[in-house]
Amino acid sequence: MKSRDPVDRHEVNSLRAADIRRLDDLQACEVRRIDDLRTMDRRYRSKIAKGEAKRLNAVASAEGRRIDALLAADRANVGLAAARAEIVATNLAERVDTTAKAAATQVEASAAALRGTADATALTLAARITPLEQARYENAAVVGEKRETRTQSNWTTERILAVIVIGIGLTEFVLRVVLKV
Repeated sequence: MKSRDPVDRHEVNSLRAADIRRLDDLQACEVRRIDDLRTMDRRYRSKIAKGEAKRLNAVASAEGRRIDALLAADRANVGLAAARAEIVATNLAERVDTTAKAAATQVEASAAALRGTADATALTLAARITPLEQARYENAAVVGEKRETRTQSNWTTERILAVIVIGIGLTEFVLRVVLKV
């Protein structure tokens, strides 16, 4: 005879069906949980990306303002340097003008003094030479007088020409070097 299982088949089938439903429910819950996790992951990744984009925009904006401030400071420094250079140029121009006027005054004074000295030397020499020439004319022969006259005339002319050349050279030196004309 057949041994009979104390558990009824119907009961086993219902337990089995309940287990399968339970497994199906667990599987559906797991799928929903995974879907929810994916949805949350997408949502939070989106929020994180938006926050990162805002942070990057803020950093870029701050860096742009920093660079603009540096450029503005550089422009201000250039303007300040230009103003200082202009002041220095003005001061130098005034100094050059003052120096040129002083040099012109000194050149005029030196030229007048040189003219006075040259005139005084020429008069002194003429005063010394004239009596000597007269004495020689009276005492020497005609040929000797001509030679001495030429010598004296050449000597006096040479000295006067030398003084004139020195005066012209000095004036030209002062005009070229001091006044830079």
